[in-house]
Amino acid sequence: MIKSTHLLAFLVLIIPGMIVAQKPVELSYKLKEGQQYSLSIKTNQTISMEMQGQTMVLKQNSEIFQDLLVKKVDENKNFTLDITYKKVKLNQNAMGMDISYDSEKPDESGNPMAKQVGEALNKIVGSTVTTEMDRFGNAIKNNISEVMAENQSVSGIETGMLNVYPDKKIKIGDTWEVSVKPDPQSDFVIVSVYKLDEMKGKNAQISFEGVITGTEMRGQKASIQGTMSGKTQVELATGWVISSSINQEMEMEMEQEGMKMPMKLSSFIEMNSK
Repeated sequence: MIKSTHLLAFLVLIIPGMIVAQKPVELSYKLKEGQQYSLSIKTNQTISMEMQGQTMVLKQNSEIFQDLLVKKVDENKNFTLDITYKKVKLNQNAMGMDISYDSEKPDESGNPMAKQVGEALNKIVGSTVTTEMDRFGNAIKNNISEVMAENQSVSGIETGMLNVYPDKKIKIGDTWEVSVKPDPQSDFVIVSVYKLDEMKGKNAQISFEGVITGTEMRGQKASIQGTMSGKTQVELATGWVISSSINQEMEMEMEQEGMKMPMKLSSFIEMNSK
């Protein structure tokens, strides 16, 4: 009898907690003007392409560090964010040739290709991308094409690493669909299905799977298809992404001057914020 009473008391305590955990929540960005974040984004990428019957494999590891400032919050809860590239590291191997770049260390290799890459990336370090988004994470506009006009070798949080949330309350297990166009110079679209997996303490975990399609890449005709999947951990109070990991597989066939170039890209991206 005593054991049964203790069990009943335990259930009385635990069941209300389970009900509270299942209460629908609104996921959205609740940022304040003047808030700042430091970001680290690591990308491991393998690209294979065929040119004139030959296959070339390029392996590239990059790490970029960005500072983000919430510059403005308007009356409609739209946010203007200033994202500054603080440091960039790049290691690349193409057909046995290694190239290394570190924005904090001068290049002493004498490699003309490394010098060319370094000159382009040096123009990015210290530059600021200004982006605008609504409270659900939908992009309004940004100036990334101006900042990155001369080099597209690295990409930061402004290229679509933030979650896009639904415009209604959801609970654990619910899903929602998002369509984004991450590159203003290309027409490829990512259609993803997000899922709220867990809410624990002050954070939530979200998973997603997406399909990538397109017909144009930076002004060049291209057939693009691929998949992506990943998980993000977000802070419930602000909606901000604390950490994120993404796997991406893409196949492309680009055409230049009548010549077709099949390409395959495999990428793993990790982002951490504090």
